[in-house]
Amino acid sequence: MLWAKKGVWWLAGLCLALSLVVSNGYSVGSAILFLISPLIFVFSRFNLSRQDKLLAAVFALYFVLMIVFIYLDGWHYRELDRPSRFLLVLPVLYLMLYCYGPRIALWVGSMLGAYGAVVVAVYERFVLDLPRASGGEHPIMFGDTSMLLGVLSAMATLYFFSKRQFLYVGLAALAFFSGVMGSLLSASRGGWVGLPLIMVFLLWQSRDLLGKKLVIGICLLGVMGAVTICNIPKLGVSNRIYEAAHNIEMYLQGDSNTSVGLRFEMWKASVYMLADSPIFGVGEYSSKEFKQKLSDEGVITQITVEFDHAHNEYLDALGLRGLVGFLALMAVYLVPLRLFLAKMREHQDNWNIKAYAIGGALIPMSYMDFALTQSMFSHNIGVMMYVFPIAFFWAATRWAEKEAKGEV
Repeated sequence: MLWAKKGVWWLAGLCLALSLVVSNGYSVGSAILFLISPLIFVFSRFNLSRQDKLLAAVFALYFVLMIVFIYLDGWHYRELDRPSRFLLVLPVLYLMLYCYGPRIALWVGSMLGAYGAVVVAVYERFVLDLPRASGGEHPIMFGDTSMLLGVLSAMATLYFFSKRQFLYVGLAALAFFSGVMGSLLSASRGGWVGLPLIMVFLLWQSRDLLGKKLVIGICLLGVMGAVTICNIPKLGVSNRIYEAAHNIEMYLQGDSNTSVGLRFEMWKASVYMLADSPIFGVGEYSSKEFKQKLSDEGVITQITVEFDHAHNEYLDALGLRGLVGFLALMAVYLVPLRLFLAKMREHQDNWNIKAYAIGGALIPMSYMDFALTQSMFSHNIGVMMYVFPIAFFWAATRWAEKEAKGEV
C-alpha cells in the first residue's frame, strides 16, 4: 500500500510535468488519479478539516452555479465539460489528503514542466520559425501555463535553499528561467504583467531565509535580466511591448482593429451586457445576438462579435453571468488564496509547511493576473491547471502540518 500512496504523488507531479510537453498532457496524471480515487471511498475513512470542507464546498458550489447559468442560457449541456473539473477534482483532493507520500514530486513536476515548456517553445520559434510558441494550445494559454510552472519553480528554488540542497537550488532556478522564457517565446504579454509583483511577494516572504544582501542581489540580477531580455531582438519582447503601446494609441485615434483594440471592444461589449442583465448576465449563447445588436448600432466593431469570450475573466463573468457569476469567480480565486495565506502566517518559520502553502497561493495569484487579458476557464488547460494543482498543493500543505505535529 505504501508504494501505491507514493505513486499517487508522482502522478500529481506527472500532471505538472507533461502539461505543455504532449497534447492534453495535463490530463494524464489527473485522469489516472480520478479513476483510482473511488477506491479510497471504499477502503478508507478519515475526517476532513473545516478548511478541507470549505475548499471542496467552494469548488462544488461553482459547478452548481455553472449548471444554473447553462440552464438559463438554453441548456447547452456540452458547456458543462469545463466546469465539471471543479467537481471531478474533489475525489482527487480526498485521495491526496488520504495518501501520505513524497511531496517533492510537486516541485520535480513543476521543474520538468518548465523545462519541457522552454524546449517546445525554442523548437517552435527557432526551428519551425513560428511567430509564437503554442505547443498545440492557444499561444496565450501556453505562455501563461509556462509562466505558472516558472513561478512554482521559483518557489521550489526557495524550498531547496531552505534545505541547503544547492544542486537542486540551481536546477530549480534554471527551471524558473525556463518557464519565464517559455512565456516570453509565446509572446503572451498578459503573463508578464504579474511576474514582478509575484517575485516581490516571494522575496518578501523569504527575506529572513535569504538575508538582506542576497535579496538585493536577486533584485539587481532580475533588473539586469529584464533589460537584457528586452534588448535581444530575436525574442521579440520589446517589440510586443511597443506594439501594445502603439495599439492603444491607434485605438484612441479610432482604429480598433488591433490586438489591444479588439480587447477594448470586447470589454466594452461586456460592460453593455452587464448593464442589460446585471444579476445573471446575458448568457454565453445569447451574447452573440446581443453583440450583433451592438455592432449594428455602431457601438462595437463587427469583428468583435466573432469572439467567444472577452479575453478578460472578470469582465467575461460579469457580462455572461452577471454579478452572481462574478462573485462565484472571485470565490474560487479568493477562498483558496485565503486558505493558503492563512497556512503561511500560521507556519511563518517552518519552511517544510510554508513552502507548499506559498506554492499553493501562487496558483490563484497567477490566475488573477492572467485573467486580466485572458478567459482562462474558457479553455480545458486553464481549468485543469487551476483546480488540480490547488488540490495537490493543499494536500501537500496539510501533510506537512501533520508531519510537524508528529501525526504521521
